[in-house]
Amino acid sequence: MPRLEKLLSEARKRSVMVVFSSLAFCNNGADSGQLGKFWQPIGKGQVLVKGTPGATVMAELSPRAGEPVLERNRYSAFFNSELDAMLRERGIETLIIGGYSTNFCCDSTARDANFRDYNVVVLEDGTAPIALEEAGGNAISAEQVQRTVLANLRRGFAQVATVEEVLRAINGA
Repeated sequence: MPRLEKLLSEARKRSVMVVFSSLAFCNNGADSGQLGKFWQPIGKGQVLVKGTPGATVMAELSPRAGEPVLERNRYSAFFNSELDAMLRERGIETLIIGGYSTNFCCDSTARDANFRDYNVVVLEDGTAPIALEEAGGNAISAEQVQRTVLANLRRGFAQVATVEEVLRAINGA
């Protein structure tokens, strides 16, 4: 969190456009589509419900007036949102993606951005994954998920960089 707070502060000082997005569903999960089938608590409206703390931007990263907050019901911030139009209207060509979760929301957004021909940077130390388990129930650690997802993104969809590397780039170093 401290790294993201520092990046957010520098981005604002440099007038870099900041966009927030939040995964949120109606309280009965009716708008969850296929996601609700794979993660039943979403489909039943038990988690990530619009207007609840779990579906809002963390207080430490609070959006300021004029900073867009996209409320979405799919992993990608591009899905059924005005994100692409907002970015193109401003001539933005590069996206820096950070947040939660590396292996669902960040990955999906990075891929969609790549498919739209944006330059994509995913924050190695500014994203956090969801640990998984194999079909047999064996745990896949969050660290292993993070390494694998970032390696895959690096291979075909995005540049992967640390927050410090991005800060140096923003500051013209």
